[in-house]
Amino acid sequence: MSPVDGNPACVAQRDLRAGEPLPYHKHDHPSPDQRDAPLGYQRHDSFPVETAAFGEVVEHSFDFGVGEGRRFAVFDPGSDGADIAVLSPGRVSIAATEDGGGGFQLFVGECAGPITSAALTHSWIIAEFAGDKPAPLQGETVARLNNLAGGRQESCPARFNAAFTRWHVASFRYRAAPGQGTPLTLTTLISDHYGGGRPDTADHVERFYFTRELGGVRWERWQNANGNRQFSADDVGRAAQRYAATGRCSDAPVPEGGAPMLLIDCREWSRIVPASDPAGDRPGFFIDVLRQRTGIPEFFAPPHQAQ
Repeated sequence: MSPVDGNPACVAQRDLRAGEPLPYHKHDHPSPDQRDAPLGYQRHDSFPVETAAFGEVVEHSFDFGVGEGRRFAVFDPGSDGADIAVLSPGRVSIAATEDGGGGFQLFVGECAGPITSAALTHSWIIAEFAGDKPAPLQGETVARLNNLAGGRQESCPARFNAAFTRWHVASFRYRAAPGQGTPLTLTTLISDHYGGGRPDTADHVERFYFTRELGGVRWERWQNANGNRQFSADDVGRAAQRYAATGRCSDAPVPEGGAPMLLIDCREWSRIVPASDPAGDRPGFFIDVLRQRTGIPEFFAPPHQAQ
């Protein structure tokens, strides 16, 4: 069962432990006309993994299961991947990502010389917080980071890009799958990552939603309606219309800051799917695959391989 099932037999909840079988999976919602995808297009499990450099990190998987021979629970090269979130004193950042377009990438904050694990902890910032005293999880900062593709992951880059970042906690209403009751309202950490150092001139915004109950639950891509060198204003408008026709996500407020933003993509992983094994499914997915590759930084190696 999941922590949002409302099952009266579940009298207490606790955090998932590293290596513990997954009792459920989170899937996105298909478009209304996609009857060939009854379980949605993508699985997005969130679970802790022990690593050599960071201790416990959180893997948020991207597991497509529809089209071109793709299968859920099997890593399909060229489409599947994950975000890897790293927790450090006073901060949580996305330190690495992989998707079908860009391959495996490290995110690094300002640094010089060889890349160390510390550079990854202040890169794609999700939120910052005071660890020594209770305070509202709300704030803003300007991150300075760069993404490094394969073959460029040993040395710090020469330049870094500014990204205004704002985060807060709010109640958010998520979709429910047919037969899974009413829509869910959960207390949510919402983090906006702007493409640029100023929200009023940002090129785009990526927004992330995290909950205590389910981990990562939603992602959005907003684009400045004025366009840029790659996409004209007409291109952005058409992309927004195509996305709106999918009906994949519930409504969300426009990012603050003054720039004219249009929503062009979204995933909402609030469709709960039971584990295949009644005892729970094995949690390994992306980091397991990553550890089998050559030339990958050792930051995400198992703890016993720490140098």
